[in-house]
Amino acid sequence: MKRIAVFFGKGGSNFLNLLKHQTNYQISLGITNIQNSEALNASSLPPILVSKDHKVILKALKELNPDLIVLAGYMRIVPEYIINEFKGKIINLHPSILPHFKGLNADKLSFEAKKACGITIHYADVELDSGDIILQYHINPNKFKTFEEYHKEMKKAEHKFLPAVVEMLCE
Repeated sequence: MKRIAVFFGKGGSNFLNLLKHQTNYQISLGITNIQNSEALNASSLPPILVSKDHKVILKALKELNPDLIVLAGYMRIVPEYIINEFKGKIINLHPSILPHFKGLNADKLSFEAKKACGITIHYADVELDSGDIILQYHINPNKFKTFEEYHKEMKKAEHKFLPAVVEMLCE
């Protein structure tokens, strides 16, 4: 059974979804910088580290020595020293078709441009939203009248494909 750590943010829906799909992996640690993350209200959580201090996070990760680290809605840049310490073991879920619309608000920017809409799951590298691509799923933005409708469809794709990729990488 592979041990994984999951970084998550305010909502934590991808973290909670990964918890539901544990088969050949076990989430051994959740990490967030949001003290009032909605995910913290769920039952049956693994140990959770709530910290904005990446040195504290690095220490916890070194103690755990996870087989995989998943960045799923964590809205801070992970420092180079963490990326380098766990090179090849960190994947990121990004809300656009990379290399377009890197960084914050990529989902909204891609929807408004009607270009590069969908999700990318890739290995994290020291350069923001770069690294080898594992999976991309395109969503036609013209099927949706509003960003909210599009965003719901994007969440469905994230909830379908992220656990599948994690499971594949943990085989």
